Amino acid sequence: MKKTLIAVLAGLSMLTAACSGNGTSTESNVPEASVDPTQETASNETQKLSLRFMIPVGPAFANSTFPAADKDFVKQVIEEKFNVDLKLDYMVVGEDYKNKMNVQLAGGDIPDIFIGDGAASQKYATDGLLADLTTYLNEETMPNYYKWVKQQELDSYQLKGTGFNRGILPFMRNQFPAWYVRKDWLDKLNLEVPASYDEMIEVMRQFTNNDPDGNNKKDTYGFSTSGNGASIPLEFPQWLANGFVADFQIANGSFVDNRTDLGVQKVIEDIIAISNEGILDPDWFLSKSPGHLDKAAQGKIGMFFSGDQNAALEGVPNSIQSRTKAINPEADWQPFNPFPDKPAIWKYGVPEASIMVGKTVAEQKPENVIRSFEILNWLTGEEGYLLTHYGQEGRHYTKNGNTITLIPEAYDADIANAGNWLGIYRFFTPEEPSVLGFEVIDPRISPRDQAVSKTVASFPKHDALPPITLAPPEGMNIGDLRKEMNKLHIKMIFEDKSAANWPKYRETLMTTFKGKDIFQGYTDQINAALKDNKLNDFK
Repeated sequence: MKKTLIAVLAGLSMLTAACSGNGTSTESNVPEASVDPTQETASNETQKLSLRFMIPVGPAFANSTFPAADKDFVKQVIEEKFNVDLKLDYMVVGEDYKNKMNVQLAGGDIPDIFIGDGAASQKYATDGLLADLTTYLNEETMPNYYKWVKQQELDSYQLKGTGFNRGILPFMRNQFPAWYVRKDWLDKLNLEVPASYDEMIEVMRQFTNNDPDGNNKKDTYGFSTSGNGASIPLEFPQWLANGFVADFQIANGSFVDNRTDLGVQKVIEDIIAISNEGILDPDWFLSKSPGHLDKAAQGKIGMFFSGDQNAALEGVPNSIQSRTKAINPEADWQPFNPFPDKPAIWKYGVPEASIMVGKTVAEQKPENVIRSFEILNWLTGEEGYLLTHYGQEGRHYTKNGNTITLIPEAYDADIANAGNWLGIYRFFTPEEPSVLGFEVIDPRISPRDQAVSKTVASFPKHDALPPITLAPPEGMNIGDLRKEMNKLHIKMIFEDKSAANWPKYRETLMTTFKGKDIFQGYTDQINAALKDNKLNDFK
């Protein structure tokens, strides 16, 4: 028989007393209790709680602000439904957010729920600061959550020897990478959209040498990216041309660190070749992102790579398409894949952020943790998802079966132009309505933009690695290796002007900077998560 919420609280209170007696808490001490997710009114039968969540938001919501209390319909629903006073302590994701989180944990002012990146959660877990989540995060207590995250993924996400203390923040599985080309420039030069790497290079030549903008000046380039003065971006098509998809992958039964593989020699040679030919924007390396996108909007380059699904949408005010078209009404950026013969253009999304509970919070206020996870489960269900992403049914959208049709005028008036505040509440679920079976129709999206979006979404991706957090073996620093790796990549392009020394440089990375030991450690961690088909030793 399932235990009621009151029984769970009683059991957890006994756990708290036991833990306060000896100062320790182990996984074996966690009671086998669960909350019945069907008891929707259970929270309202208990005392009102004050909860605080610490959450990161994306840069797009840096200036977002909550409306007055009588306008915040999400807060009203949550507080009434779960009998709580809820405070969302939010900041833009980045170093300032991490620093604030560190200060709060160090000072004991710990939120009931907090979210951090993989590196932060690793540190908190190994430092013993996190509560075991077995009681709170399971298929009985969080049935909606499990539509977004699989148990196997959660199990693989845990660090060996620290217990079950890191939840996976639901993440965007589909990704939207693409190369983009000025279709109007192609038309002017009587060229087709590139359908191969060689055709892409030829278009770079044409865009650089044949005045595609018609201003009678040689002031355009075929391709650009932003190296930030530090590295060789994976946006260069030379990576994929040589078989390297994103940063990591499993290939031929082995873990491959794409940026230190022996095959990087050919990647660098190919980049040097287009640089020497003058068809690559010479400012790419010192350009600070998104500098190359600014050049694209200004009509100075004809191709770029982006993972932003809105990059070429004319209905998005700040998209590259809209910014370019404001200067040249004929501008037409179109997505394309120059590698139709490759099995993948990029990788599917992987877990990047962790849901955490402080150990002392679980010991001292277990009822807060239970109520918090009830709210999180609601946010991942249909009601919570629709309210936090699209607003109120009948006012901000209509619903016909699983089809959601937005009402843009009302949404803009109440939300977008009133602090763009609803995005703060989306911290727990990505913009991926298909997970819940919904199709969303925005009447503002033109047929052109619909076709662009469909094309971008169709480009093939692959599952690069199991959903685990890779950590270097104790005493080894991946940061030092990456720093030296970037220096060597840059040295080959700008000093050596040749990739001939890469095998020697790589040996230094594998030995002096412990690359072979680090990546063998990664291989071992992946093998521990795999049931079958274990990987070969790293070479």
